[in-house]
Amino acid sequence: MNRIAQGLTLVLLGAAALTSTVPTNLYLNWVKAGFGPFLIAAGVVMVLLGVLIIVAELRGESHALDEEDAVPEDAVTTASSDGSAPRSELDHATAEYGSGGGDGHGHDHSVAPRVAWLLLLPVIAVFVIAPPALGSYTVESTGGSSGPPPRDERAPSRFTDELSQAGPADVVPLDIQQFVMRAWIDEERELSGREVELTGFAVPAQDGDDWYLARLQMACCAADAVVNKILITDHPAPEADTWWTVRGTWVEPEGDLYDVSEHEITTTSVEEVTNPPDPYE
Repeated sequence: MNRIAQGLTLVLLGAAALTSTVPTNLYLNWVKAGFGPFLIAAGVVMVLLGVLIIVAELRGESHALDEEDAVPEDAVTTASSDGSAPRSELDHATAEYGSGGGDGHGHDHSVAPRVAWLLLLPVIAVFVIAPPALGSYTVESTGGSSGPPPRDERAPSRFTDELSQAGPADVVPLDIQQFVMRAWIDEERELSGREVELTGFAVPAQDGDDWYLARLQMACCAADAVVNKILITDHPAPEADTWWTVRGTWVEPEGDLYDVSEHEITTTSVEEVTNPPDPYE
């Protein structure tokens, strides 16, 4: 990989970052929305650096060719005025011991190793087979939901939903993470008897009959995503990774909420979502 190829790789990587953020929101499959401006800035910097490398290399080659054209023909085969070896002998020595800034070991350090071509693989992946957002496979492979948060006497202050402000007959839209948080730590059990609306993707249960409505919650990127899911037993299992909006009521467990391993809902309506939202919460 020569310098021009290195510059081209930078340009392509920068273009991949820009095309996944500026014209589309493809980057939301991998990172949170707040990282969009940083990806745009990084893409611009990489494109500019790549262009500068390519331009500098082309100018350097052009300058070298001009210098070669300026050398008189009789100076190639005759000795120099200070008694040095003829140019033909110098050319032979250069070919034997390496050129282009070589160090006498017979190879050129100005050229990157061939393994550097592997840098093009992420570019191909983004432009050709951009990886989708995490889905049902991730939920199934993790084996379960994230565990309950530590007990806290001030737990009610951690709720970010509108359940407490809504009227008793209102249908309250909740994130699945908000529902799971309530179902695990709300000692007042305000979810009891309240109809809520949840949106997520379908994940088949191991028994083949039941299924989960799931979403993934990430702190910064898909690599740290954790699973939040709700068991549904009273509606036929849909196809995996299809998106659904479910209305229903919490199946209130007996005993300590912290001992619950799966949160369940009794559905009143199930509707497929044709335009899914941000894949993560």
